[in-house]
Order: sequence, then structure tokens, then C-alpha cells
Amino acid sequence: MPRTLLLNYNKCRPEDCDNGICRAVQACPLDLLGQEEPYDKPMMYSPVCKGCMEGIRACPNGALDID
Repeated sequence: MPRTLLLNYNKCRPEDCDNGICRAVQACPLDLLGQEEPYDKPMMYSPVCKGCMEGIRACPNGALDID
């Protein structure tokens, strides 16, 4: 069942990821997130998440969650 992906920009700190490249963007198998440049905060392309938790587990700051 599809879930809603939530991104908390207050917790998001791309500088905590390797070379400023968002780990959640790299981990999401559905490409729900994107990042224009290293150290930019990611953008959500779609909030519809299948709930695999890959992006959520990848974020070192807990900025992602699903509802």
C-alpha cells in the first residue's frame, strides 16, 4: 500500500552526507528525491512511497519519515 514520504527540512543537512551528496537520494529505489547540486537540500519529486525504508535508513539525520 502506498505511503506518504515526509521530508523535514529542519533536520536535513546535506553537509553531513559524503561530499554533500544526499544519501537518501542515492538510496531511494523509486527516485522520489532529487538533488540539483552537492550540498543542496533534496527536492521531493513525489510523496508516494512504497515503504521500503531505504531512503529513511540512509539519512544520517532522520530527516525522512513515512506517514
